[in-house]
Amino acid sequence: MSSRSADSFHPRSDSALLRSFRGDVRVPTALHPLEKALLVVAGALLCFMPWALGAMQIWSQYTSLGLAALAFAIAIVNRSYRGDLAPQGDFKLIMWPKLVRFPLFWLGLLLLGYILTQALNTAWVYMKGPGSWWLDPLPSVSWLPAGMDTPFKDMNPWRVLVIYGAAWLLACALWTGITRRAAAQKLLTVIVVNGTLLATVGILQRVTNAAHILWGLKGVNTAGGFFGTIIYKNHAGAYLNLVLMICVGLLYWHFSRAERRLERASPAPVFAFCSVLLGLGVLLTFSRAGTLLMLLFVVIAFAAFLTRCIHAGEEGRSPWVLVLLAGVFALFIGLGAYFLNAEKALDRVGKLMTGGQTDHSVTTRILARAATWEMARDNLVTGWGAGSFRHYFPVYQRHYPEIYDVPWHPQAKMRWEYAHNDYVQLLAELGLAGAGILLAMLACGARHLWRQRVWRQPHLLFILLALLVTTAHAWVDFQFHNPAILVLWCATAALAGRWAEFENRRG
Repeated sequence: MSSRSADSFHPRSDSALLRSFRGDVRVPTALHPLEKALLVVAGALLCFMPWALGAMQIWSQYTSLGLAALAFAIAIVNRSYRGDLAPQGDFKLIMWPKLVRFPLFWLGLLLLGYILTQALNTAWVYMKGPGSWWLDPLPSVSWLPAGMDTPFKDMNPWRVLVIYGAAWLLACALWTGITRRAAAQKLLTVIVVNGTLLATVGILQRVTNAAHILWGLKGVNTAGGFFGTIIYKNHAGAYLNLVLMICVGLLYWHFSRAERRLERASPAPVFAFCSVLLGLGVLLTFSRAGTLLMLLFVVIAFAAFLTRCIHAGEEGRSPWVLVLLAGVFALFIGLGAYFLNAEKALDRVGKLMTGGQTDHSVTTRILARAATWEMARDNLVTGWGAGSFRHYFPVYQRHYPEIYDVPWHPQAKMRWEYAHNDYVQLLAELGLAGAGILLAMLACGARHLWRQRVWRQPHLLFILLALLVTTAHAWVDFQFHNPAILVLWCATAALAGRWAEFENRRG
């Protein structure tokens, strides 16, 4: 039996074996049982998180970390291919070389190590007395990144490690363990189906004017307005937007393949229907930025499909059938939004576009961003520590009475758990050093996609647009502080990177 690493096959006699394994031949082989197990565990994790209230609570974050660790363990186990799994001859796939050559594995490990250093090198400790709390300074190593010793239940560096660790482990597991395009497509399909179910539940809740999550789940703080099982409407809008754009990417791929192969049946209409439900879901979250970003994406997607139709027409295939189909779906979205009272969402978009002077929530977020920038600037290199924002922000918040004082209760003060801008909060907590690690990770991902000539694959461009839309949304909210969104974003990025590799090999 021969042994090969996950991506280090050589030509010569292994050429036919490699082509069969990657599915380049007309009859691809089945997925390895370990790869199927990875899909099950990763799919369970990605399906679990949005239904577990967006994984904003401790129990769900521990569960997510456990599932991600299990997926990672499955991914790095070596695989033996025999019988029907290896029609060209038995071989063994060595998994660890793929992992150690993954730059984001090392950069992610460096980021977690940076946060761990902040957790161990505490410069402040949380103290609590009757009716109040405060931070006391502690001696710390001045030349190392420092953090704060604060309650785990509230937020501290250890809890951030749990959240980031789950995202890092799952991304590494998918990058290492996904060896076939079919596996990536199956997992993305599971994400779309799960998101569509979540959107359907949210739509039904809006229709029935549900007062509680799942009509009966009480005791959960839903002051930000819930949708489905996600407790904050803007998080729901961002999550469904991400799933919607993944769905359109799969729709485009299935449509193009059916057209290329002259197939009369295709899953494309199913994905089109799912995209309609997801679009309605985004509208009915009443997320202003989410709705605006979705409308922008719809314009881009429609232009792309129209271009495809015109191109098909030049080859003797009429584009008007597809244009008519797009019109029917657009009409369905419009009628559905009308009958489901989505005017509220459009009204909120209008307020957002008129500026902060007419919207108190926009004004306060601008002030919170300014105060957070002051906080970041005072410790710009290493930051105040992961999870420290909500504990140290009052020092700067008090300079802005509009976001500090409670008008109807003179003795009470507002508590900001998030800056509603992920980027300035990231600088405040991790500093330029931590932000630099994250930028290096993004740069490595962009370099990989460029080398794989991703611009040649429109379906992957839709998925990458989903990632960009989420990062844009994070400028006006705290999307990446929702574990369900963070983990899905990282998993989607890893799957898109692997899919780009598979397409480049075929090209």
